[in-house]
Amino acid sequence: MAQPPRVPHRFDQASSPSAVNRLLTWFAVGALLLALPLLFNIVSRVEAQMRMWSEVQRMTQQVNAAEARLAGLRAALNYAQSDAFVEEWARVYARWSKEGEVIVVPPAPREAARLWWESFLK
Repeated sequence: MAQPPRVPHRFDQASSPSAVNRLLTWFAVGALLLALPLLFNIVSRVEAQMRMWSEVQRMTQQVNAAEARLAGLRAALNYAQSDAFVEEWARVYARWSKEGEVIVVPPAPREAARLWWESFLK
């Protein structure tokens, strides 16, 4: 029995190497066109992430500086509330003394007194 002659099928034409290459090329171009907006989105998100990271670093430095300042202010407040500060202020600024002590105020230098009188008499 003789075999009937083979009739080319339409899929046989599409599976030729040039048709497959064209199909793959169109598929690659389509995938590239679909991936391009995604790539731009990823790049913009990375840039935003980098900006936020630098902002976090700047704010962390500000917080550390503020905490150091707060610690200094708390130490100054603790000293201002202590008896040592009260005694220093009374002795240095108010020129007070404890009971039984004598305050000695050194006289002003003569030259300063003379200049004062000279400017007063002129």
